[in-house]
Amino acid sequence: MKYLSTVSAVALFASFALPAQADSLLSGTVKNKDGAAMAGVTVSAKMDGSPITTTVFTDQTGRYYFPDMTDGKYRVWAQAIAYDTGKSDVALNGAKSQDFTLQSFADFVKQLPGDEFLAALPEATADDARMKTFIRKTCTGCHTAAYPLQHKFDEAGWNSILEAMKRFNVLGVHRGDHEPPNASIAGHQEELSRYLARARGPGDSSMNYNLRTRPTGEAARAVFKEYDVPLDPDLKLPGTYFTNDGSDWTKGTPSGMFGGYGVHDAEADLDGNIWFTHSWPSRTITVGRIDAKTGAFKAIKVDEPNGFASQTHGIVRDQKGFIWFNTRPGSSPGGNPTGLAKLDPKTEQVKVYTPPKPMSGTAGTLDVDPKGFIWVTTPDGVLRFDPEKEAFLEFKSLTYKTEKGVGTVYGTAADSAGNGWWLDMKFDRVMRGDPVNGQTGEIQLPPVQAEMDRLTADEKALYAKYVVPDFNTPYPWAQGARRMGGDKNPDGEFVYVGNSFGGNLARINIKSNKVDLIPLPNPATQQPYQIAIDKRHQVWTNLWSTDAIAKYDPANSQWTLFDLPSRGTETRHISLLEKDGKIQVVLPYSRTRRVAVMTVRSEDDMKALAARVAR
Repeated sequence: MKYLSTVSAVALFASFALPAQADSLLSGTVKNKDGAAMAGVTVSAKMDGSPITTTVFTDQTGRYYFPDMTDGKYRVWAQAIAYDTGKSDVALNGAKSQDFTLQSFADFVKQLPGDEFLAALPEATADDARMKTFIRKTCTGCHTAAYPLQHKFDEAGWNSILEAMKRFNVLGVHRGDHEPPNASIAGHQEELSRYLARARGPGDSSMNYNLRTRPTGEAARAVFKEYDVPLDPDLKLPGTYFTNDGSDWTKGTPSGMFGGYGVHDAEADLDGNIWFTHSWPSRTITVGRIDAKTGAFKAIKVDEPNGFASQTHGIVRDQKGFIWFNTRPGSSPGGNPTGLAKLDPKTEQVKVYTPPKPMSGTAGTLDVDPKGFIWVTTPDGVLRFDPEKEAFLEFKSLTYKTEKGVGTVYGTAADSAGNGWWLDMKFDRVMRGDPVNGQTGEIQLPPVQAEMDRLTADEKALYAKYVVPDFNTPYPWAQGARRMGGDKNPDGEFVYVGNSFGGNLARINIKSNKVDLIPLPNPATQQPYQIAIDKRHQVWTNLWSTDAIAKYDPANSQWTLFDLPSRGTETRHISLLEKDGKIQVVLPYSRTRRVAVMTVRSEDDMKALAARVAR
């Protein structure tokens, strides 16, 4: 065990100078061309030169109210699916009203988030239903369904796209001759090309759009702040920020190429500033810091001997406010071994601890238990780190190498009793490590029986010889377990698993190991990923392919969905900061190089704002 102290900080975006006054009010109404009020419309504002976009939603009367804003010149825009974006420039100084009248938008399909595309896919016949499931469970493992399905191709075009998909992995690396193409895609390629050409081809479409309702109630009281993250200077791109950041839905879901990727997981420190991990190769950044007030950005680099920055993936904040993340070598050979890093937000100093041999190195997801121990995954299990003794304790997966291939460890969580949990997302297994007796247990999540029953004879034959499933294109009956969260409240009894392809949460009782599956409101289109549990036992999850997040209240078994203000977010992480009786929900945008923070105003807050505007 050792630590590295070679850390450098680089300010890539100077602090945005705020004027002294910061109590101006911006409000207004949104109507359609017939003069009818429009509820649940997304209204965003961005000051000239600022990296921060603030978004609110209209209420049932079509009115919107921003929180207190700084004086200045703003771009303001209003959006709703099937309507053209309403745009205005506002010089804010004191109270200002800006109304919008939205016009119909014929080419609304490109505005849709991923779940709307999946819901619209044809399923009238048994074969169509099979293909619809196949697209969700095989073609959305790396990206949102909205990105490919916003385009139209004939059968040959879709076949070419599938040809590429079966030969490239999740990182965009060609499999080459040493690795066979994805057998699941190859086995359905012709049938799937015909299906997609009917649904999203140049001729008549068999898609059936039945758009879900816009936000109401609690979801319409949400406020988002989205922070732009500067492009990596290594790329030598002409701009400072990602060009199409998904904020204008009429432009469709953006590609992550040309600098969009890199931001992966994010946590707020106890002062509310945001720290995120950078998962792509870079010479300048391992983790980034965003000033919550100004949006100012600073890159923190853990140096590799080869000149690159250590890469990272997962992040967590402990009870003392320290930030923890994993490290792995940079882009070229000869890098440092994988480790666990501790960052002090006050001093920005980093220590990196290396697990001693023969323990496995760190892999990429983290959690902290109620006693302050840090849990971090390895390729074949999990490590528990004691920050006081600076010592690691290792747990190995019980079933790792099998006749069906080697498992893929991903999500981890700690529970209220101090146990550690981790996932094998390739085979839908959940492991549990008990630090008291050093023992490891294992739970097999149940398959999706309806999908098993739907298999054709040819598919059964295909999967019987399909030895090594890709974790991003699992078996059709797989739950697709991704990441986890534990209820760490003193009376917390559960850990939860985000079953991305099953469209549900697996709730596991930490005493009995009993598993209950809690379906999302629309399991066929909503794909949970990471889990975070608040002090009221409410369960939060990011629906990473859906441009939305969800909250589940186990007290009344109710779901609340919150729409994100942008397209192509592909958020793969969700974290909470609970302070002074309020919750901040932190969401990194994986595809568009941004980080968002959501808060929810109370009904009294809204009444108070309305009264101030009326005065």
